[in-house]
Formats: sequence, structure tokens, C-alpha cells
Amino acid sequence: MNDSGGASPSPKPNWLKGKGLGPQVKWAIGTDGALTTLAFARESGDLFMADESGTISKIDRHGQIVMLNHVHDAIFALGWSDDGRFGAAIAGDDVVLRFDSDLKTIHTINLPDVGLAVAISPFGNHIAVAMSNGRNVFYNERKRRIAQFETIRPLAFLKFCPSEPIVFGVAEHGLICCHNLSGAEIWQEKNWSNVGGIQITGDGDLVYLASFGHGVEAFDGDGASIGSYILDGTVNRIAVSYEPQRLIASTVEGKLIWLDADGELLWSTTVDDKIVDLVCDPLGEWAIVGFQNKGVYRLDWGGV
Repeated sequence: MNDSGGASPSPKPNWLKGKGLGPQVKWAIGTDGALTTLAFARESGDLFMADESGTISKIDRHGQIVMLNHVHDAIFALGWSDDGRFGAAIAGDDVVLRFDSDLKTIHTINLPDVGLAVAISPFGNHIAVAMSNGRNVFYNERKRRIAQFETIRPLAFLKFCPSEPIVFGVAEHGLICCHNLSGAEIWQEKNWSNVGGIQITGDGDLVYLASFGHGVEAFDGDGASIGSYILDGTVNRIAVSYEPQRLIASTVEGKLIWLDADGELLWSTTVDDKIVDLVCDPLGEWAIVGFQNKGVYRLDWGGV
């Protein structure tokens, strides 16, 4: 972590130039160990990051670390409520942690199998957990199991819809689905590509997948395919604004790409460290890029 324990003064890495309308670096911040995951609270504007040292950090809008906590095992899956009050994480293989806004652990849940993905509802009332045996469980705020459902393939990624009580899930290959909080299936579709991430718009009308060689695939809220953006490289991470105005994607080959709603390229560059996670501003004016070893950067196109 940098000496100040907060944001460094607007670094200008070489990869910032790129091609197209480049951003400014609003702030950058380091980690104690290799970054494992990011989570963003849309309404409060707080960013949460975890690294291999077992450190979880809360970062405000200005890039300053305002809270720190250390857990026994490294966190590799993390979700945060939109209002910023509660978070959920998978630590180690089979422990779910529920946090408050000060990063204090409220309770833990021991899973019966290896946890793969975790998501938390917009107000933090429900947690969804996907396990390697194909079982997916909903817990309430008192860690009571309230529903479950099973899928043929284990779900590697989960996302709650911000505006409806439903959750979207996708396996690494072969499956994308939507379920309500009772565990009932709303729809399920086959997917013919490998997937590195899922993102949805604020109303749940659009679902985007980072589909490696198939680019960015888009589905409507009912699971019907509506097309794809074929990009230069093998897409493995994506993030989208609340309204589908901007999308940021990364590739296995080290490309970082900023797109508009029609999939038109606005800016692209090549980076020299693995991108672990991406966040897109709800209004589509800025993005956060989390590198495995070189820290976390906020990139601004909106001039604020």
C-alpha cells in the first residue's frame, strides 16, 4: 500500500494514452497483496477491495481508505449493497462473511460445499451463494436459509437486479438463468461460450456476458439473445453503467476497452498487468480498473 494509506497523486501510466478519447486518472491506490476482487456501492459511492493478504478495504469517492479489516482467509468473491450498508464475501473455500458498513463481521455462514459466487441484494436483506455442487442458496439478514435452487452446471457468477427481487446467474460454460427469491426459475437459456463475468443494467432489461472469443454477448431481461460486440481480443471482464450508456471490458491479451451503448469503441489501450475486476460509474462518466499487482485506478471521462 502506498505510504499515505490513500490515493496517490494522479499518476500518468504509459497505457493511459491508448487510442481514442483517453481518460484522466482521478486517483490510484495500492494493495497489501495481489488484488482478488472489487465491489461497488452505487448509491453511497464507496468502493470495496480485497487482496490475497486477507485485507478488505473501504475507499471513498476521493480514493481515500476510510476503513480496513483483516480476515483469516483471503476473500475471492465480494458483493455490496447499493446503499453501502452491508456486504457479503466468500473467504477461503466455504465460509460466507456478512459485513456492516464499517467492515465489521456481523456473522459467518459455513457452507456445505465450496462456494463459487456471492451476491447481495440492493438493501442488503438477502444474500445469494452459488456452490460447486450446483446448489444455490438464499439467506436472509439473520443468516437463515430461506430458499434454494439447483442448476445442472454450478454457477460461477451471480448478480441481483437493482430494481426487482430477482437474481441472475451464469455458469462458466453452458448456462445463463434468472430466479426469484423463492428459488423459482423465471427463465434458463443455454450459452455456447465460456464466460468470465456477468453484468446487468439497473432495470434488468439487459444482461451482458464477458464471453471470451465470442466478445461481449447481450441478452434481454427474458433471456433472449439480442446480439454481441466482437472486440479485439478474448473478453474476460466487463462492467456496465446503470443505464446502458457505457461499457468497459478487458481481454486476456491485456486490452482495456471503453464502449458506448451501440458497441462503438471510444477508447482502447494495452495494459501490462492482469485486470482482476472492473467497475463502471452508474452514469457512464468514469470507471474503476483493478489490477492484480499494480493497484486500483479510477479513470474519468466526465471531467469531474
